[in-house]
Amino acid sequence: MTKTVYLYALPFLTKEYTFIYLPHIEGLKGILMKIKIIGLTILLALAGCASPLNDMLNNKFVSITPQLTPESLVGIWSGNMGPYLTSFSFRGDGYGIFCYSYATADVTQKVKYSNNIIYIQDGTKLEIEVSTNDLLVVNANYFGSNKSTFYRDKDLKEASQFCAKKLSS
Repeated sequence: MTKTVYLYALPFLTKEYTFIYLPHIEGLKGILMKIKIIGLTILLALAGCASPLNDMLNNKFVSITPQLTPESLVGIWSGNMGPYLTSFSFRGDGYGIFCYSYATADVTQKVKYSNNIIYIQDGTKLEIEVSTNDLLVVNANYFGSNKSTFYRDKDLKEASQFCAKKLSS
């Protein structure tokens, strides 16, 4: 078995060179190889996950024809989607507003209801899993499915200040 020896030249003020053997370079090469393998494994694992990027790049929002919103869904709903304080406002004609706030981000987007799915203006979509008069549970089918629960909020008491202003006007 042949072992590679790394020699590095360090010039000094004289014209002579001193060669130093650095055995720790061999160990670093092994560590870097393990990091590459782990990184590749993570990339392959994530490749199987659904990404909102696909829906956003192939945004079909304007081509979706909304359906009449079920009576139990019409109105204002508030809840959390991760760190975002989020509110929906649905009209009976299948159109509505999606509003969320987090830190300095305050955003409103249009939404459409069709076939138990909420289509958002940015191209993403939410599947409705449960819809009663007081409870709305949606599933964002991205990165391992994230469920979010919303509660009827006609007085906008649970909405962020930004969303309360936007949805009450």
